[in-house]
Amino acid sequence: MARPRRILRISFSPLALTLSVALGVWLGFIAIGLTGYLGYRLYLAGGAPVAQVVPPPPANATPAPAPPAVAPGSAEERLKRYEDNYNAAVRADNERVERLEEQRRLSNARCQFWTEQYRNAPTDRAKRSMEQACQ
Repeated sequence: MARPRRILRISFSPLALTLSVALGVWLGFIAIGLTGYLGYRLYLAGGAPVAQVVPPPPANATPAPAPPAVAPGSAEERLKRYEDNYNAAVRADNERVERLEEQRRLSNARCQFWTEQYRNAPTDRAKRSMEQACQ
């Protein structure tokens, strides 16, 4: 036996809705004010100075070892090694950029189509179309 559906009727009065929104806003302002006040008291006004927070180093600590001496060789040799390393890094970056550009260019559907056409039937028209599509 099927039960008849009951219709749920909810009515909000404008006064209750207005008071609910006002209460929510008021509680929000109180929460923000309390958070700011507690944050100020904990971190700015009542916080300990940094000298008290960081413990002093132990008295029997050994000093850090001295840095190694300057690399052997003259300044010109070091400069030449630096320039060689720099130029090698620039070349590697340029090659990487060229490979990425080539990949991007060859992943184009028109470029792939005309490249395949030129491989299958190397005509001047296919070559021109391939060069135009793969720019």
